[in-house]
Amino acid sequence: MTAMPRPITELTDEQRRLLAVAVKSAKKARDTEDQAWTDAHAARVAGVPDTVLCEETGLSKSTLNRKYGPRG
Repeated sequence: MTAMPRPITELTDEQRRLLAVAVKSAKKARDTEDQAWTDAHAARVAGVPDTVLCEETGLSKSTLNRKYGPRG
């Protein structure tokens, strides 16, 4: 079987613009998610019960425990 080289992608100006918008949005989403986890951890350390934290934030208890470990 002969290897076929991948065609070189050449984006139009509009595609480049839209790609830049998508990249910016993805970075903003990651930063926002990181901040949400930081805030959830701070609330947990301050003694907010996991059941209340999960109910109010929409985080699952199993995800919270995977991220920060079970309450000890």
